Amino acid sequence: MLETSDQAKGHAHLRRLRESGVDESHIRIDTLCRRPVELSAYRLSRFVGNTARESDREVFGH
Repeated sequence: MLETSDQAKGHAHLRRLRESGVDESHIRIDTLCRRPVELSAYRLSRFVGNTARESDREVFGH
């Protein structure tokens, strides 16, 4: 969804997701710590359930 080194931008994006009704339990926030600290990044991602088509499941035996 989003990766940024700007913490305020990450918070703003998260706020917009909440306001749009995205289920918060599906949002993951990772902090990628680096040295120097200015190189650290914040990654927001969203869980997406099983989206495989029925034909895909038949091919792979699931």
